[in-house]
Amino acid sequence: MKLSKYFHYIEMNNKYIAVFNSILMQIIYVKKEKLDDIKSFKLSEDEKKTMIENGIYETTSDMEDIYNVLKTGIHKQAKIPTIMYLNVSTYCNLACKYCFIENSPLSSQKYEKMSFETAKIAIDKFLAELDKNEIVDSQIIFYGGEPLTNWNVIKDIINYIQDEKKSDITLTIITNGTLLNKEIISYLMSHHIGIGISIDGPKFINDKNRIFKSGSESVYEKAMNSIKLLNDMNSSYCVSATVTPDVVENEDEVLEWLIDNKIKNIFWNLYHYSTKDNNWEKHYNKMSDFILKSYKILKDNNIGEEKVQEQIEMFLNQTFKFHSCGAVGLNQLTIKPNGDVCICQGDSRSYKNVVGNIVSDEISDILNNPKNAQWLKMYTIDNEKCKYCPAISVCGGGCPLQAEALFGKRTALDEASCIYYKKLLEWLIKQYFYVTMEDIEERKADLE
Repeated sequence: MKLSKYFHYIEMNNKYIAVFNSILMQIIYVKKEKLDDIKSFKLSEDEKKTMIENGIYETTSDMEDIYNVLKTGIHKQAKIPTIMYLNVSTYCNLACKYCFIENSPLSSQKYEKMSFETAKIAIDKFLAELDKNEIVDSQIIFYGGEPLTNWNVIKDIINYIQDEKKSDITLTIITNGTLLNKEIISYLMSHHIGIGISIDGPKFINDKNRIFKSGSESVYEKAMNSIKLLNDMNSSYCVSATVTPDVVENEDEVLEWLIDNKIKNIFWNLYHYSTKDNNWEKHYNKMSDFILKSYKILKDNNIGEEKVQEQIEMFLNQTFKFHSCGAVGLNQLTIKPNGDVCICQGDSRSYKNVVGNIVSDEISDILNNPKNAQWLKMYTIDNEKCKYCPAISVCGGGCPLQAEALFGKRTALDEASCIYYKKLLEWLIKQYFYVTMEDIEERKADLE
């Protein structure tokens, strides 16, 4: 019998600690003074049995077997796209200062709009791929640029999918909100299209980074008019907010803004660096603390926070998160206006990472392009640096584009995202502890 290499512990308060196996994530709460006894095997037979059952102790190589089963399972899911980004327009009416597409050194292609004919071919091939792989949960995302600059084609695409093809596929549009109007919102509502609105907070924060190319009007005022209209029409939507340094430095004002404006749902986007920056560690620490702190405040005010909520559900279901990015493992495709295919939506304006064309090539050939090998080398479960990390089950890795910008290559470990996921794990375990504290004895968590 030995202490598992996957054994970790986290302090809950001055009395209790949580001990766990980072692969199984079955949490046991014990008194602090028990830690030395656990490490030195000075436990009763019943207690040792509990430790074995929860992977704290190992008697054989079972944990390595489980680890290898997880690896095999995720590799079987590779090259099965379940998400398709339709970049219906590479043009955007904004020039956001932090945009990881516009500001990427790889962005070089001219502005284009997708035709319905190209979209139809992409949809037919994508749906055939879903059927072949018996995929039930799938999504098509209208993306840009600003997708509403090609609104008529979007309508044709939606009608084609829902009337003639597959009515149950999830359809979502990501928009900056400046071009929404009552007619567009009514159409999206009647066709059950998910709406994501990009806005970062109060006017003094949003308009610092999110500006029109023309530089003439306030992006904030335009987007907020759309949000008010969405609220008035009782439409569901989600605000997609990038947690910039300005958001973190003004957290109280941002949260107050969300509450006062009756925002229904928020998705915090981790700020992704597109160029080398030495402030990443400081910002990721502050940003992580803000996101986790805000969850309860928003929940108490009936505002859904989708990023953390998803992680809570996975944690409670003991679901191992294999990747945070759909591009990793080739589980998504991004179709550019002319039919060219890249894997990551961040490559939408680059020639460098084109791996085929949806009009002339089959998806299987596109996925097997040798240039795609990098996306199969980014799983945390394959990375020796990640193997014994306490947060490996909740992480899934970070952003490959950010890894390239900050650490030299896309297959590098995104150390910035490591900060967030380690803090997230501790937060999840502590929240679970607070909820279950009263019935620790019933859960056999107190080993006194």
